Amino acid sequence: MQRVSIARNRIFLSTSYLCRTRAMNTPSTPSTSFLLTPTQASTLPSSSTKFLDTTWFMPNSPRNARQEFEKARIQGAKYFDLDEVASSNELGLKHMMPSSEQFKEACDQLGITKEDSVVLYDVHGVFSSPRALFTFKAFGHPKAFVLNGGLPAWRAAGLSVDESQLLPSGEAIATGASGAYPLPSMDPSIIRSYEQMLENTKRESEDAELVLDARPKARFMGSAPEPRAGLPSGHMPNSVSIPFTDLLTTHQYSHDVPK
Repeated sequence: MQRVSIARNRIFLSTSYLCRTRAMNTPSTPSTSFLLTPTQASTLPSSSTKFLDTTWFMPNSPRNARQEFEKARIQGAKYFDLDEVASSNELGLKHMMPSSEQFKEACDQLGITKEDSVVLYDVHGVFSSPRALFTFKAFGHPKAFVLNGGLPAWRAAGLSVDESQLLPSGEAIATGASGAYPLPSMDPSIIRSYEQMLENTKRESEDAELVLDARPKARFMGSAPEPRAGLPSGHMPNSVSIPFTDLLTTHQYSHDVPK
């Protein structure tokens, strides 16, 4: 049986699978699912629940996720920056998994404890929030969830949105007490390095780990350009195209999400 790999240097290629568990039936048992409906999320205890806006836009988008967060967000939410909570890379690759120290520091700054329920959302619906969920789960956070439908679903449910202008980013977002989150360990079995992925492309298909490519099919086939200048489209050997939009029940996204 082939094992499914997640390439370390890709942000969305294989992480959207986390959001296909069906939403749970009651808000009292959140550990049974990776998803929360807006109603379920809104009824969690406010003292032990942290909402994080994890919105990320494609590099060719003119929109700025942090600035949009500062204009409108779920009440009490903080901004989790997928570009900043990441390890550096000598090739300048984005969205690398953070180190244990970086993850702890981010949780400390955001006021998150290991006992908190963390609800992750984005302004698209379901796009970048699964990557943030993958990060929290990789470091063993027990109660982390994606808000099913994101901020659009929250608004559609008639729940309140804070549209007061926040202070400049650094002052308003990093407000937690330092040292509250224990230093975690990342599960190494769920990550593959670049070298491991390269080696996997050289194997015979029956011996290779199966790589799921969640980009749009046209980019997988090489008939559409990549959003980052200078990167060729196409796909690596021993990979299969499963566009993440095929795994969602609706396809109503902002213009910044590739179709």
